[in-house]
Amino acid sequence: MKRRAFGLVMVLLLALVVTGCFGTKTPEDVVNDLGGKLEKITGYKTNAILTLQTGTTPQQYDVEVWFSKPTNYRVALTSKQRNITQIILRNDEGVFVLTPHLKKSFRFQSGWPENNGPLYLYETLVHSIIDDTTRKVKMDDKEYMFEVKANYSGNRSFSKQKIWLTDELIPKKAEIMDNNSNKLVDIQFTEFVFNPEFTKDDFNKDKNMTSGIQAVPAMSQPGTEDLTSDFGTIEPTYLPAGVKLESVGPVTYKEERAVVLKYQGNFNYSLIENRPSATSVWMEESEPVDLMFTIGAISHTADNKRVLKWELDGVEFKLAGDLPEEEMIKVAQSTYGVGGK
Repeated sequence: MKRRAFGLVMVLLLALVVTGCFGTKTPEDVVNDLGGKLEKITGYKTNAILTLQTGTTPQQYDVEVWFSKPTNYRVALTSKQRNITQIILRNDEGVFVLTPHLKKSFRFQSGWPENNGPLYLYETLVHSIIDDTTRKVKMDDKEYMFEVKANYSGNRSFSKQKIWLTDELIPKKAEIMDNNSNKLVDIQFTEFVFNPEFTKDDFNKDKNMTSGIQAVPAMSQPGTEDLTSDFGTIEPTYLPAGVKLESVGPVTYKEERAVVLKYQGNFNYSLIENRPSATSVWMEESEPVDLMFTIGAISHTADNKRVLKWELDGVEFKLAGDLPEEEMIKVAQSTYGVGGK
């Protein structure tokens, strides 16, 4: 009897040892699982709340992401402050930034988001973990927390990030911080589904332009107002060191009424603002750049200068000059939440 009891105890101990050796995952196992997950999934749907703390006041967005392999994307960004939605769409025709309530769209051919994927894409988070060999990991039975580098081009203040995943490799939240561990960006995932089914129209531009978002009342037609009248100029709150605003004045841009702000100093550049009447704009030679609140388009001129274009609340911005890309992005981001003067 004692021998049987002793034998049973040994079997149980052996089972515990085997479970300990083979049932507990190492950080390397989890990283390998993440790579395998990306290869196996056919797509995903997710909802999240994105909070930007890079400006004077926090800005929040509801984010909805649809991804269908290999290259179909639909990202809807809805500002909680303005209740305005913009859609970033990628399909076989190209990459679009849609503003349904204004019935406007921008289109350009590009490899987005492979070139510089934003935080709210699952594959961006996964690659951030896989690519950083100096990653730090905290693990328990139900959750993994990774601390990795934040490699987002155009914003050097983004130094590191923390990413939380469930044991099923579903994202829970992520944070981007600066060198002093100040939190600049926060995203909370409220829903995440792997391998959902999509219809053929889910990534159709025309369908997404009429996706139930109400159009705002039409503004006065361009050209009917005096160019010297108040344009409601939006002045960026960010000013690079050694630069000052030299002048603000009306101009005619693309045969429409506009305002130009000219800056001089360590960098020399201009910012043109107008409300274009065209409903579709083609940006073939531009590359997308993530401004957090929207996607802009950046291009280079023959004299090694840069041009960054974006749209916000029906106003089209064109920033051109000798600014480095990082400085251009900071200027662009500082126009968000600023009222016209």
